[in-house]
Amino acid sequence: MGRRLEYRVRNMFRKNGFFVVRAAQSKPIDLVCLRNGKSVLVECKAGTSYLGKERKRELLELGQQAGATVVLARRRRRKVVLTSLGDGGVFELCKP
Repeated sequence: MGRRLEYRVRNMFRKNGFFVVRAAQSKPIDLVCLRNGKSVLVECKAGTSYLGKERKRELLELGQQAGATVVLARRRRRKVVLTSLGDGGVFELCKP
């Protein structure tokens, strides 16, 4: 289920002009998305899996070191919801 979500999110970013790399075994992050000098790190969570406080802190540190936005992708009622971990707001994909 998780891998399927990763591919779905990967395709969403690609359709919006990002170059996307999927990390093997999801360590330290599931997807790295690059476009026009902007980088987005994506952690995908499917089903009942959740993001603990320690893991969230690790991801935010990684984003800070890389100068990237960190996004959590979850599936909600057949839709993919993208949330920015930094501020908890909805992350909007927009075409270049």
